[in-house]
Amino acid sequence: MRRPVALLLAALAAACTEPATTANTHDFGGVWRYTETMTDIPNGITCDATGHYRLTQEGVAFHGDYVQTGLCQTPGGFINNADSGGIANGLVIGRTLRFRAVPYCDYDGALDPASGRIAGRSLCILVGGGDSLTLHGTWSATRPAP
Repeated sequence: MRRPVALLLAALAAACTEPATTANTHDFGGVWRYTETMTDIPNGITCDATGHYRLTQEGVAFHGDYVQTGLCQTPGGFINNADSGGIANGLVIGRTLRFRAVPYCDYDGALDPASGRIAGRSLCILVGGGDSLTLHGTWSATRPAP
């Protein structure tokens, strides 16, 4: 009776020593449509935007660009929130990603494999003219239908 148990244990040990595989890194390359909402509560500012990211991924790193339209509501009225720029410091870890919309805003998010949607958090720190704004928010993105 001991021999089948010994053979089973040997087979299990062999299976456990297979070479390690690379991490399951999702491909975030391509075009993504996004929406975001950010607020600076102390200054009474809320900003909304929609746009697209164009990402180029190389392994676990990526870069790209973005274009957006939108509005910010301030105590003094509405301000145009249209913008465009580069995406830098992109990093993919499995189904999560982090990047910077150059030069002020940092994003992180996670892909829901069932829906194909990325959702996450954002932080922008804007300094200029003696003022500083810190906007916290949420964002989500999906790939456009082909």
